[in-house]
Amino acid sequence: MGLNKGPFVVAQSFSVEDPYDVDAGAIDLNVMPQTVVATVDVCVNKPTKTQVSLDSMVQIAVMSSVRISSLPSQTFEVLIEILRNGKVLATINDEMDYEIAGEGRHTNFPNFPLVDNNPSAGINTYDLRCTLVSGMSASVFAASRSLKATVFTL
Repeated sequence: MGLNKGPFVVAQSFSVEDPYDVDAGAIDLNVMPQTVVATVDVCVNKPTKTQVSLDSMVQIAVMSSVRISSLPSQTFEVLIEILRNGKVLATINDEMDYEIAGEGRHTNFPNFPLVDNNPSAGINTYDLRCTLVSGMSASVFAASRSLKATVFTL
């Protein structure tokens, strides 16, 4: 019979019910400002005939720790990167203003696809990394997150 020559998928996902609770699986980016939030390993036999399609998602949750009436909005900045074997392949620099409302929460879902053409032979480790660049007086969390690699052999 042999192996199916069609594409195959490798994925790592974390579903977090409370995006502000580290005990529920959220990652406090104020404590760990640069951290890998998801990773997948892909074995490549024929690099010149291989494409790896990467899809990623990170739920960024922000909670204001201080409510300042003279400051109706605040800014936070998170750098989101996809890496192959420690080398950055793609970057999103997400700087966002958010209005303090009620409990002072805001949730953002950055998401971007990427195709890695001709990756290295052997095991390739793809990482989804978040770095808190600035957060003023806010707590910033990486909550639900996912990294999926679909491997195509041409």
